[in-house]
Amino acid sequence: MKNKGLTYVLGLVVLVVWGLIIYRIFLAANSDDDGPFENSTSLKKEVFNDYTIPKDTAKLFLNYRDPFAAPKAEEKEIAPDRPAIQKVVSSAPTKPPVNWNLVKYSGYIHNPGSKKLIAMMTINGKELMMSEGEMAEQVKLIKNLKDSVKVAYQGATKFIVLNTKNQ
Repeated sequence: MKNKGLTYVLGLVVLVVWGLIIYRIFLAANSDDDGPFENSTSLKKEVFNDYTIPKDTAKLFLNYRDPFAAPKAEEKEIAPDRPAIQKVVSSAPTKPPVNWNLVKYSGYIHNPGSKKLIAMMTINGKELMMSEGEMAEQVKLIKNLKDSVKVAYQGATKFIVLNTKNQ
């Protein structure tokens, strides 16, 4: 042992700590005070009855309209001295629905060099490889999410799910 003095000091500290622990145990055991655990028989508890039903004091105010009834049509009289004016409403030409069957998503390739996903798309029967932001055959690839792609075609956008039937 290199440091006998240090060993003696540490031994003394251990004895003091254990002495304090034992002293507190004996002090607590010999105490006549019961502390906070006094039994008081002077307090009597009230009997609790679980089986009584409290009286219902709620009242319903049924002064609202019936939500399922048909709305009342109010008739307005047209003044006889004015001629009836007919308004012609021209509707904007409706666009034909977009045929999304021409666009199919076949899968993706992960490019380790550029760390980008390249989508394999079939557009009008042509197999193409596209990355995000590219446009081919009026179809723009907006986002590649591995299991689906978001594309824009003829002014409409749609998510196209991975086609697993051909694999």
